[in-house]
Amino acid sequence: MVLLIGDEDIKKAELTPEEVIGAVEDAYRQDGMGFAQDTPRREIRTKGKDLPHIAPGTDSIGQGLAFLEKSKVVVVSHAFHFSWHRYVTMIIDPKGGKTLAIISRERAPFGEKQKEAGVGDLRTGAAAAIGAKYLARKHIESVGLLGTGNVGRGSLTCLSKVRSFDRLYVHSGRRKDVEFAAEMGRMLGVDVHTPDDPRDVVNNADILITATYATTPIVMGEWLKEGSHISGMGSDDPLKAELDLTTFKRADKIVVDGEKCLTTGELAHPIHLGAITQADIYGKISEIVAGKKSGRSHDGENTIFMSDGTNLQSAGVSYLIYTKVKKMGLGRETSTIPPNIYNT
Repeated sequence: MVLLIGDEDIKKAELTPEEVIGAVEDAYRQDGMGFAQDTPRREIRTKGKDLPHIAPGTDSIGQGLAFLEKSKVVVVSHAFHFSWHRYVTMIIDPKGGKTLAIISRERAPFGEKQKEAGVGDLRTGAAAAIGAKYLARKHIESVGLLGTGNVGRGSLTCLSKVRSFDRLYVHSGRRKDVEFAAEMGRMLGVDVHTPDDPRDVVNNADILITATYATTPIVMGEWLKEGSHISGMGSDDPLKAELDLTTFKRADKIVVDGEKCLTTGELAHPIHLGAITQADIYGKISEIVAGKKSGRSHDGENTIFMSDGTNLQSAGVSYLIYTKVKKMGLGRETSTIPPNIYNT
């Protein structure tokens, strides 16, 4: 029998940000200890081939694989981005190959803001928060966010679970976003500022999160505070870049979540120009989470965590969904997989 899990089941399971952070952190830890494998994200773009990954105007189908040995699951994921958006994930028993569950969930069209962070946004937000947990100063006062979409919302939601802060500076990367700022202020209980210029966001940030579609840098290294941390979540494609060369030159530690980060415009460009080398990449976040490498060494360090969205993250959250839904008696067991499982 296969357990079919849909959006209503996920909604009833009421995943918390803390649970999602824990699931992603556990996946990183397994990877760091040598108990995980994953493939880089694979994608075929059928429309908008010259546009960045999942930018408005693109149609694509993506695929990913991950094995979490300690969790005893292989996770096979498919992403469909057309006029509709759906993620279909298979949870497979690595001993014998039996399909244990199929998770099918939809998401709002890209560019359409949701009132609360969805599962995918919390997954990405969890990665941003974990980067800050291990690489940012323990005691901070202010956070900056560039990118006021769903990933920005998910990132702030998760960051608030690992760091306390009093002030928030937000900018979409293109314009002020007063509505988003007011919403986050109410949700997080902090003072929110909406400067006209992204520079003022960066100037004031002890922790900076970037979550935009930018294809040219919007963060200049000379704007950064000493001892700041950046969780860069937007650059997941060779066309995308949010941080300039000086930002990387000033970094004491550059940490990635996978080797695919080296192919993003953000890192490939400075490496190509010789501004930094691959030897300047301190390591993977999984090595730090597993205790194989240290995180922040002192308060004066400038640190960067770059995430391009690994299949390990998705696998950790998919396993969380599966175990929680099953424990709560949700979902529907069947011996026949519906023919429209991949369709709207």
